[in-house]
Amino acid sequence: MLNKATNIEIKKINRNNIYRIVLAKENTSKQEIAYQLNISIPTVSQNLNELIEDGLVKENGSFQSTGGRKAKIISSNPTARVALGLDITPNHVNLVMVDLVANVLKSQRYRLPFQQGKGYYTAVEKLLQDMIKSSRISSKQILGVGVSLPAIIGADGKSVIYAPLFNDLTGLYDDLASYIKYPYHFMNDANAGGFAEFYNNHSGRDVLYLSLSNSVGGAVFVNGKLYYGEDMRSGEFGHMTLVPDGRRCYCGNYGCVDAYCSASLLSNLTDGNLALFFERLEQGDSACKAAWEEYLRYLVIVINNLNISFDCEVLLGGYVGRYVGPHLEKIRELAIKRCNFNMNPSSIQVSHLNEEASAMGAALYYINEFISEI
Repeated sequence: MLNKATNIEIKKINRNNIYRIVLAKENTSKQEIAYQLNISIPTVSQNLNELIEDGLVKENGSFQSTGGRKAKIISSNPTARVALGLDITPNHVNLVMVDLVANVLKSQRYRLPFQQGKGYYTAVEKLLQDMIKSSRISSKQILGVGVSLPAIIGADGKSVIYAPLFNDLTGLYDDLASYIKYPYHFMNDANAGGFAEFYNNHSGRDVLYLSLSNSVGGAVFVNGKLYYGEDMRSGEFGHMTLVPDGRRCYCGNYGCVDAYCSASLLSNLTDGNLALFFERLEQGDSACKAAWEEYLRYLVIVINNLNISFDCEVLLGGYVGRYVGPHLEKIRELAIKRCNFNMNPSSIQVSHLNEEASAMGAALYYINEFISEI
């Protein structure tokens, strides 16, 4: 019985490792897989045949001959399964469709002010169905819908523990059941954004993700894995006290990071258009320049505190992170001046994703779960 169980486990491990190699490479061969995993070609062939039968892998011609029989090209079928990600904010929704190799197949952003009730839920349902229909994806291919929210989410992925930007989301999961026809779960928006950022790029390292959107949040990655904390509150950097008894935060407290580093503090100068703010900043607009200088002064304090507390890379993401690239050297210089230690400039980085990151991360939850079970 023990040997039988061990053999089943080994087979599953082999199958999963083989599939991950195929996903990671555009084209590979049985011989290359066998060499990388140090297993026999018959073992590789058996597992590949099963994966081909499941529609996850395909033979895609042959490599050029090197003197013997031509090796068949093995490729993944990325759209064999897809997942949807829905990022809900007080005023907008971002919707994406992601395939098995984390490609964003479709992405849409809609202005849709949040309001609990049939009208809002029906609108969300229509957005989901329109995207699915336009993609010519069958319901059997859809793994699920990840929903990201600016809220603290329970470990069950269903309960909303704390959501001060909304009135009361206690029953939201059950309310959506009639409108989302697929498996779905909730994620904190900053955790989702960080998950997307490091999905294929974390290398097992420790990183802090600082999400600078209309609400400020974050995610903590330890050994490449998302750390949620004992009460699912890890990474709530937006509610650290930055200025004692300072500006009032939407949470009701005073002096929170969110009150000084929210993206809306910048976009409010350009009628809510953050891209326009940075355009005018580049053009030398005095009001935008003054707002940016003040924003940086507080942001650098936050970065320094995080770097000293965790002694690891801090990655700037969210809405503001999308535009920070040209200003990164200045941010590093200011942070180094403020830090008491010898800060490595490369410990401050910028996200390579845009405003769809949270929706993407929520979708990748289902992609990751599926691949883990292959």
